[in-house]
Formats: sequence, C-alpha cells, structure tokens
Amino acid sequence: MSDMIAVEAKVSEALDPHCQMAVAAEAEEVLAELLPRLKKEGHRVLIFSQWTSMLNILEWALEVIGVTYRRMDGSTQVLERQTIVDTFNNDCSIFACLLSTRAGGQGLNLIGADTVIIHDMDFNPQMDRQAEDRCHRIGQTKPVTIYRLVTKDTVDENIYEIARRKLVLDAAVLESGIELDNEDVPEKTMGEILASLILI
Repeated sequence: MSDMIAVEAKVSEALDPHCQMAVAAEAEEVLAELLPRLKKEGHRVLIFSQWTSMLNILEWALEVIGVTYRRMDGSTQVLERQTIVDTFNNDCSIFACLLSTRAGGQGLNLIGADTVIIHDMDFNPQMDRQAEDRCHRIGQTKPVTIYRLVTKDTVDENIYEIARRKLVLDAAVLESGIELDNEDVPEKTMGEILASLILI
C-alpha cells in the first residue's frame, strides 16, 4: 500500500492541475486507506461511479468505515435530489455523497465537498469533468482535489489513456495554435488503444 500512497501524489497535468491519480491493485483498498485519512483531515467527498451496483458496494464500505453519507442515482426522485443536495451542503457531519456519474454529474451544486473521487472513469472524459465540476461552483471557498482511481494492468489504464488523449485533443482544438509537449500526448494512437480493448 505504501507504493499507492506515493503514486497518489503524482499530478496528472493533462487532465487537471489539481487532479491526482491513485494506482492500486484494487480501488476499494485505496478507498479503505484514503477515506479515513480525508475524514481525519476535515475533508468532505463526492464519490462518483457509473454503476449503481458499485454504489451499493461503496455504501457498504462507507458503513464499515463508519462515516455518514447520502446517495443519489438515477432512481432518486427529482424532488428528493434537491433535499439531498441541501442537506449535504449544510450538514458538515455528512462526510460523503455517493453519486452515479450520469444522474449526479450535471447541474448540481455540491460545494459542501472539497474532494471528488472518480471511482470508475467514463469513456467520455467530459462526463467525468461535469462530475468534478459539482464542487467547482460559485460559493466554493476551499481548494478542490480530484482523485481518479485507476487499477493497474486493467482496462482502466486504457480508458484513462483514451480520456487523456481526448482532453489533449479538445485543448488543442479549443486553443488553436497550442503546441503540445510529447509528454502530453500518449504514445499509442487512439486506434491502438481501442484495439487493445477489443483484444482483452
């Protein structure tokens, strides 16, 4: 686990200057160590997953750790969503909010948190960016830290590489004339990355 903590501090410039990437054999092992530390340091977190079944597992993990949380996913009623947001933002005793990336990733103002954990990344990096932006809203007074959990030697690394490449290309298009360092562009082409996904 000590290797994971050392890697955690590596900043991924291509995605976000405040983004940190944790690499470990299992994302849950990372969370078991990371979440108690964040709570002890006074942080509050948003944890995003694409899968409601993973949110179920994460709920169980938060209960085992013994922290308070709220949950929002596609099955959460529209009227209940604002109540969850208001409760989370105003009640500092609630440590975490579990959200599905698609249901909780857009249009919400969750400035009560100062840490975002992307448990599993979306193939479309803009969805994860939308999720990250739930903390980066008007009224946020603290620096926001982003963690992406990327499991080593799995499809996660390929998804991370695809997302990184897409964001670099987006930046190049939006800021026409920008010169990209070799470090910013992954060595594999998009076709090679996708081919490796199909062959797994």
